[in-house]
Amino acid sequence: MKRTILMTAAVLAMLGVAAAHADERYGRYPYGEGLYVGVGAGQLIYKEDGLDTMRPTIIEARIGQQINRYFALEGRVGGGISRDEVNGASTSAQLLFGAYAKGILPLSPMFSAYGIAGIAGTQLHHNYPDFNTTDTGFSYGVGGELKVGGGTSLTLEWARVNDGNNAGYYYTADHVVFGVNWRF
Repeated sequence: MKRTILMTAAVLAMLGVAAAHADERYGRYPYGEGLYVGVGAGQLIYKEDGLDTMRPTIIEARIGQQINRYFALEGRVGGGISRDEVNGASTSAQLLFGAYAKGILPLSPMFSAYGIAGIAGTQLHHNYPDFNTTDTGFSYGVGGELKVGGGTSLTLEWARVNDGNNAGYYYTADHVVFGVNWRF
């Protein structure tokens, strides 16, 4: 997991450095204030004491309001489209939801890095024993957004969605999501 985070951060940093050298004569940063919607897909990285890491596939929808170049508010909802099984234990994401404040660092007219912080929740289904766990708490993450034209942008994000207690065992649930946003 640390290796994935470091590799993601390195790729985002390289993209940011390259984009920071872009010609500033393009004028106002594109895709400023306003409403946006998006979708994303990726993996929920579930680690529980005593078990190997499981990675069920997830999708999410998001809606946000960018207040200015540096700040947005965002809501998300999603769920799992597949489960993952390791050594007979399986986990799937039944429901993911969150409300975030998003701090944006424009590095060029076409690329920005961002951080999110807010409240998120997960409802996970486990087969050991067969039951659901639902936890809500503080969530945070980092990402990058690349504007590709016509109000469309691509995002790549890592976030600590939740941590909690599953029948006495501590767990963390992170996500790595690739997404597309559309601005109006």
